[in-house]
Amino acid sequence: MVRLKSRYVLFEIIYPPESMAEAELDRMDDVMMGFHKSTRNYHEINSKTILQEIRRVVQYNFGDLGSGQLTSLLHLKYFSNATSTGILRCHREDLNILLTTLALVNKIGDCEGIILNPVKVSGTIKKLEQYAIRRNHNFINALKRFELNKMKISEMNMESSTFENEIRDIPMDSEDN
Repeated sequence: MVRLKSRYVLFEIIYPPESMAEAELDRMDDVMMGFHKSTRNYHEINSKTILQEIRRVVQYNFGDLGSGQLTSLLHLKYFSNATSTGILRCHREDLNILLTTLALVNKIGDCEGIILNPVKVSGTIKKLEQYAIRRNHNFINALKRFELNKMKISEMNMESSTFENEIRDIPMDSEDN
């Protein structure tokens, strides 16, 4: 008997900007934070709706053959709304169809403009989970550094404004003497 060979795909959901101000973020840290958080109530995005949308996109773009081929082993092993990440399992030979499908998905339920970004592909779920943990740890550290830099910049701005106020309070010598 031949062993079933699967591939696991770690993906993330990137949400659309809520407003034009959010879309015009210029720093990379702002962009990372802005598109990975969801301020709207996206409670309708769950494992069931993600799988339904993937199956719908496969059926629309690859027809009955692609749909039957991919969905025979397609399974969403993990999904978290808090981190906007999930893990999909598919057959090794159907990986290209799945990656193409993830690129073609642009809405889930009523949420339009989202992007399903495949982050990593692995042969074992254990290695994928370890990678996801390292990636989230690095992301959290980057956000901490970003917040620390924001605090330092605001402190420097406060110090410069008090320095400017002190300069204004210094009496000027008049040249009338």
